[in-house]
Amino acid sequence: MTTLLYVEDDEDNAFMLGRRLLRHGIQIRHVEDGEKALIAAVWKRPDAVLLDINLPGINGVEVLQKLRANALTNDVPVIVLSAHVMEDDILRAMQAGANAFLPKPIDFPKLLDALQRVIKHDNPNLEGSAS
Repeated sequence: MTTLLYVEDDEDNAFMLGRRLLRHGIQIRHVEDGEKALIAAVWKRPDAVLLDINLPGINGVEVLQKLRANALTNDVPVIVLSAHVMEDDILRAMQAGANAFLPKPIDFPKLLDALQRVIKHDNPNLEGSAS
């Protein structure tokens, strides 16, 4: 089963997205801040990270930079999710090493497409219906 680390400070958002992804064979491990994300990514390497930009403590761009600087996590795909979609925000995330940037609210079919592009191993559940 594909496992994602979802770094999101809104528990309701994490719960709802987790339920939808589980129907596609994708398990979510949720943490609510950047410091916990860095620990969780090393402790049990995820297949990909869904990373919010606005987090308590260290922000998502800093988390991404630290993930890329760590030999244990530097190649884990990261999809940045943010309500802030100004060109500067997108550019900063991509320069920090994001594999993709998706605006919030999340367009679920686009998220599945992005996951399919960035996750190395095949997961047939990433294809098809975006229910």
